[in-house]
Amino acid sequence: MPAEVTAIRALPDPVIPDRGVLQYLSASRLKCWQTCRRQFYFRYVEQIKTRTAPALFIGQAVHEILRIHNWARWKEEPQDLERLHAELLRYWEQQAATVDVRWKGAADEATAKQQAWAMLEAYFKQSPVAALEKPEGVEVEVECDLGGFGIPPLIGIIDLVRPPGLIVDYKTAARAPNAAMAELQHATQLACYALLYREATGQPESGFELHHLIKTKAPKIIVSAFGPMSQPRQSELFRLIDDYLSGIAAEAWIPSPGQHCSWCDYAAECRAMSGL
Repeated sequence: MPAEVTAIRALPDPVIPDRGVLQYLSASRLKCWQTCRRQFYFRYVEQIKTRTAPALFIGQAVHEILRIHNWARWKEEPQDLERLHAELLRYWEQQAATVDVRWKGAADEATAKQQAWAMLEAYFKQSPVAALEKPEGVEVEVECDLGGFGIPPLIGIIDLVRPPGLIVDYKTAARAPNAAMAELQHATQLACYALLYREATGQPESGFELHHLIKTKAPKIIVSAFGPMSQPRQSELFRLIDDYLSGIAAEAWIPSPGQHCSWCDYAAECRAMSGL
């Protein structure tokens, strides 16, 4: 078992102008760093804007309606599918006017809108959360100073906290996940949420649930449940943060070639930087 990490090295700022990469830590930043340091450079240092993928736009719309749904539950307001559908249409129209989405055409967008509602409707009908269960938290924005190690704070927004201290995160996907692989793929995000929850409440989380809304022809809901963060996983997270800070200070924008290069938004910039 790895030794418990109790400190993180204080490192000098990188020579490059700081454009926000050292202002705070987040699960998405750390996950991007794990995937590819050069992708991180283009996204967070150079801040190169890219078009939004349809799958991401759908996921954002689904998350927004689930947030509205959970807020209504927290306030003990009556649920109404017609109202939630109207909220989806309103949100979609509002965001579509400001977000550059890579739609293939108007028909593609219309299909995506129908797909988003079909997933939501399936979730409301098959939800693993009892109708009368009151959430402990909805879209909780939390900040953790990581014990005062003199490093940027960790911040994040937790989708839902069910009693007693069960952290829920929503995922939209094209196919059903393997539970063990889902836990591995989202380990960094869940560990970050565990630290944030513990900072906010002073208590450990009781566990995690990933609620997958699957975009099949007949949408289905799959829940993957996991226990609380282990000590080895917490140590791995702190070591990742240490590597993140070290790499930024060293400006080590090393690429990580792999299958993910096929769908990376920065493939052309990466090839140019490598002289390919």
